[in-house]
Amino acid sequence: MLVVVTTLVLAMRVAGVGLGDALLFTGYVLAFLTFPGTVVWRAVAKPGPSLGNDLILGTILGLVLEAPLYVLLRLFDLTELIYGYPVAVLAVALVVIWRRRRVGPVVIGRASLWSWAGAAVALVQILLVTNQMWSYRPIDALRAPYVDEPFHLAIAGDLLHHFPAQMPWVDGTPLFYHWLVYAHLASAATVTHIELIVLMRSLSIALLVLLAVGGAYAATTRLTGRKWPGFVAALVFAMGATPDFFGWTSLVSPAQLAFDSVTRAFYSPTHAFVMPLQMVLMVLVVEMIRRERWQWRPWLLTVVVMVAVAGAKSSALPTIIAGLFLALVVAAVLRRKRMAGILGALLGSAVAVFLVAQQLFYGGGTRATGIDLNGSTVQRLGILMLPEGETLPGSAPLSIWVTFTVGFVLVAVPVIIGLVRGGWRRPELLFLAGTGAAGAGAMMVLSHPALSQAYFLLGASGFIAVVMAVSLSDLIPVDLSWRDGLRIAGCAALGCLALVAVRLLVGDDMPEDGSAFTPTLLTQLVIGLLVLAVALAVVLVYAKRSTIAALPAVVALMLGVVLAGAPQTIALATVGPALPRAPDTDIIGPGGVAAARFVREHSQTDDRIATNAHCIGLPVPDCDRRNFWIAAYAERRVLVEGWAYIDPLVVGLPSTDLNNSAYLPFWDPELLEANDAAITRPSPATIATLRDEHGVDWLVVDRRYRADLRGLRRELGQPRFKQGMYSVFDLR
Repeated sequence: MLVVVTTLVLAMRVAGVGLGDALLFTGYVLAFLTFPGTVVWRAVAKPGPSLGNDLILGTILGLVLEAPLYVLLRLFDLTELIYGYPVAVLAVALVVIWRRRRVGPVVIGRASLWSWAGAAVALVQILLVTNQMWSYRPIDALRAPYVDEPFHLAIAGDLLHHFPAQMPWVDGTPLFYHWLVYAHLASAATVTHIELIVLMRSLSIALLVLLAVGGAYAATTRLTGRKWPGFVAALVFAMGATPDFFGWTSLVSPAQLAFDSVTRAFYSPTHAFVMPLQMVLMVLVVEMIRRERWQWRPWLLTVVVMVAVAGAKSSALPTIIAGLFLALVVAAVLRRKRMAGILGALLGSAVAVFLVAQQLFYGGGTRATGIDLNGSTVQRLGILMLPEGETLPGSAPLSIWVTFTVGFVLVAVPVIIGLVRGGWRRPELLFLAGTGAAGAGAMMVLSHPALSQAYFLLGASGFIAVVMAVSLSDLIPVDLSWRDGLRIAGCAALGCLALVAVRLLVGDDMPEDGSAFTPTLLTQLVIGLLVLAVALAVVLVYAKRSTIAALPAVVALMLGVVLAGAPQTIALATVGPALPRAPDTDIIGPGGVAAARFVREHSQTDDRIATNAHCIGLPVPDCDRRNFWIAAYAERRVLVEGWAYIDPLVVGLPSTDLNNSAYLPFWDPELLEANDAAITRPSPATIATLRDEHGVDWLVVDRRYRADLRGLRRELGQPRFKQGMYSVFDLR
């Protein structure tokens, strides 16, 4: 509760959220997410170790239950009925309680040291949000969007008014994308009447960050029956990273998890949405495996959550399928027929959901994702800014492969030890570990023009954190004395200090030329292994003279290595300088947001806009076509605005690197010519073509691009709106 209150206060003071919006959003979360989700969670998945645990997982489940309800009401244009949703859930719950004459146990629990520690981890994430996001792009800085923010905002705006939805920047193009997060934004906007930009820049995404960290804590606590593993899972998930002995190699070596859980949430709302959903799914799957008997209600809820995960992020369910497949193979080898039957049903359900989702959400396309063993390494190498004329040696991809593999193995040391000590016979542990490993493997063997294969690993980071904490719980005895606990903490500190010491010794400078790249990475690898070997020897020698077992000490040592970046994360969140306010960009010219909002306020939801703004920056022939902001802020469909991020197969183009980029050519030149002719060569004929043949109701003219404003005034009269670089004409 303290973290939530702190989040709301910071949102108001730093992000510019109004008090009324903050209170409305809080009421919406409690009534439309937490209450229905918790009721269903306790009824189907059974009560957890405490009410707080159920409230966190229940709120996440509320996001799942909200989506089909909103879509159904939007489909039949009955969204005003959404206010009866919590009332209906309450009525059904009361009827069930009256008929059964009993309720499940409600364990309030007591705040422990570990729950305070988990709350502190969540608070650090919110402070990072404050420093890195809200101070950089507060609500009033509307002309300073991240380049893809209007893309996300436009889809949410279309779902706010239509279903089935479209890619609203090219009217008539069906929406094939992982769009469930936008259904959540549209539902929240429908209930609260808060503007979508406020939800997306501040309230909803901050909620998802809190639910992801809290979900890791709650899921691990429920699965282990112990509180401290929940803290470890939240800590690793929020601040963990693969070992990185040179500061600059984070660009090309194993993916760092610490900052991605926060900044990636705001740059990719789809990633933010899927992270908490996976926490609920892993609990449902693991508990079904442990039961070893079929129960249709948990299975049905599991399938529903699988659908939500598949629709939230296309990269999420494939790794889960891989984890289920690994667990099924081992169960079959061990001849555990009942267990194999449960896993077979779960695997079959996941595969069926994946195949349906490929058609329902993605239109059967892969968006140029393919197999390329060097795809990720080559793209990561391209990030490096080498001096002009310098090139990287051909051995560079191999060196990245080696350091990535070793780094990932070092992260997984607790899991590997747990599996070797008999954990490989436990299908639920194999499921968690296999999903994390599949995410790492998919990142390295798949390729995408925008490096989107990284989301396979980023999406599996929650599984990595939870399985590490579960493995630690298995290795460390319940009756551990406080002295042994201090020794384990000391080993973790030793691992952290070892990595920090190496970083201080070798420095953060990138090699001056490409020829030094491979030797530098391999040097990092050798130094890291040597330092860890020395630290490991110290731990083993120390363990022989104490009551502590050697294996927990080794595991704690490696945990310290993984969390070596945590102090830096905490320092950046609490005392680090906030980023300077984002400057206005040329994506939106002066007056653009006001012009789009004018159209929104004076038009019907089915009205259509035409514009001459198709580019980011100068309108050169091969300009960047990620121009979505008119559809985003007007919440109306545009005949042709930008046209990036549309699957080329959907519009009849071959799936090439160019057609999957932001510079693809438009596939209907006659439509584009008709659109632009009415603005550049206005006449009764060209304007009638737009109005009568294409149903255009408004013209939003950007004077930074070619336009005949005198001719438009002659044909249409004075503009309805004029400010800055924009004029709005009414064609109705």
